[in-house]
Amino acid sequence: MRQPRALSIGESVVDIYPDCRIVAGSPVHVAAHLVAMGWAVTLATRVGQDADAARIRETLRRYGIPEDAVESDPLLPTGSVTIHLHGDGHSFHIHKPAAWDALALHEAPPADVVVFGSLIGRSPVARSALGRLLAQDFRMRVFDANLRPPDVHIETVRLGLEAATVMKVSDDELSEVARVIEVPADGRSLFDYASELQWIAVTRGGRGAELWHRSGRSWSHPGGRVKIIDTVGAGDAFTAGLVHGLWSGVTGDEALAMAADAAESILGQRGGLPPLDQLRSAAIAPQRFDEVR
Repeated sequence: MRQPRALSIGESVVDIYPDCRIVAGSPVHVAAHLVAMGWAVTLATRVGQDADAARIRETLRRYGIPEDAVESDPLLPTGSVTIHLHGDGHSFHIHKPAAWDALALHEAPPADVVVFGSLIGRSPVARSALGRLLAQDFRMRVFDANLRPPDVHIETVRLGLEAATVMKVSDDELSEVARVIEVPADGRSLFDYASELQWIAVTRGGRGAELWHRSGRSWSHPGGRVKIIDTVGAGDAFTAGLVHGLWSGVTGDEALAMAADAAESILGQRGGLPPLDQLRSAAIAPQRFDEVR
């Protein structure tokens, strides 16, 4: 049985903690978690020619993620993010310019699913690459809004929503996306606005998450009771678990539980990558992900 193929596009960075540097970036996290779930995944990004680029490439090799679509920039540095930890959460500063702002992606590898966020829209060059990519045919187009002020490009948010078959947002992001497109912050309004959209997942931090379908059906999942060391990457793990569940054809309730379990699995560690011992090989039967069960 052929593995499902995913393309994760966008930023690759090194997170700078007070005591260490960890390979990160939402597209990197999503790619690694999908690999751990048995997917064949390509990461489309751009790095510099520096020590952080070497860290990222080595991490991709360890997770079995090919470097075919990892571009090398001769001038710009590899992306980096300074992380500030406080209580059960964190804040961060995304440095720019960075190599991934110049992502060209002239030729995208074949994939069943593409996963993307809005941060890539902060640069005209990378934004154009995303636009060309979304003009291609994918069975599932997953938009993780991932709004990161001040790097929020409104037209990229609109493009993402209009192209997506699946969208994942936090409750705060839901309000902002609705404001941008000038509709009420509810599922029906978003489904009416975006004709391709079939699923919306809304994460609510410690209050759990919800999954909505265009048919009007919805499911909810309570927040887990796990010890939190670091929330970086939890939303990305959620996205990967949701993609895996929807593609596998489980019920909406089961897909949401898989997403929540994936997010909770990394809250007790530093960084958003899954432990290497989670990597496994799994055959996943192709399904009609838009079926509601």
